[in-house]
Amino acid sequence: MSSTAPDSNASASTTVAAQLEDLAGQRAEGVLTISGQGHIWLSDGRIYLVETTSGSGPAEVLFGAGVGDLNELAERLAVPGASVTSELVENDPTSSQVIGRLLHEHNLNGLFELLVPGEVSLVFEAGVTHGLGVGFAEDARELVAQAERRLDIWRKIASRIPSTAARFRLASALPDGGEERMITADEWRYLALLDGHRSVADVITETGESAFRVCSALYRLLLEGLVQEL
Repeated sequence: MSSTAPDSNASASTTVAAQLEDLAGQRAEGVLTISGQGHIWLSDGRIYLVETTSGSGPAEVLFGAGVGDLNELAERLAVPGASVTSELVENDPTSSQVIGRLLHEHNLNGLFELLVPGEVSLVFEAGVTHGLGVGFAEDARELVAQAERRLDIWRKIASRIPSTAARFRLASALPDGGEERMITADEWRYLALLDGHRSVADVITETGESAFRVCSALYRLLLEGLVQEL
């Protein structure tokens, strides 16, 4: 990719991470399209939205923040030149924290999915913007680093939880003769659903949490011997 003309095709052998590193260095503005998988929107080389074919859209993310009607949000996001997040925060400054948190997790999950190794075709289109607005843009290199750390963790998780069809149950006793163990609120939510019948996919659906978060927690519980695979 030319350092002076970021609007170009990238070879299939170029990784998404390498392309984002290049675009961050160029302080590029536009959208990186990963063929058949999704889009990454950038402003000044910073990521403000990641969309995947399998994930929820920005309207659903904002709706989850309780800042408007789903259909109305979708219509506002489609308006050329809109900056919906800026408008929402201007109308209700208290919404900034929850919008920022949800967008960060949404974008991190999407980037984690798009960084999974594989042969892809990348195309960057300069100058185009998304109606979401850039108010919550994050450093591309840092977001990629976080997603890559998740990938490393995911590979370890996959060695014990190879499929979301796996089923688990609570161990009959604490490991190593233990007498007590503090349970976090998240762990309690997951443990309460591990009845030997529900699969990991069922737990993900019923809690509404990301696959990464649920599987990470189950992986820790497995390592401690608090749950057992059926």
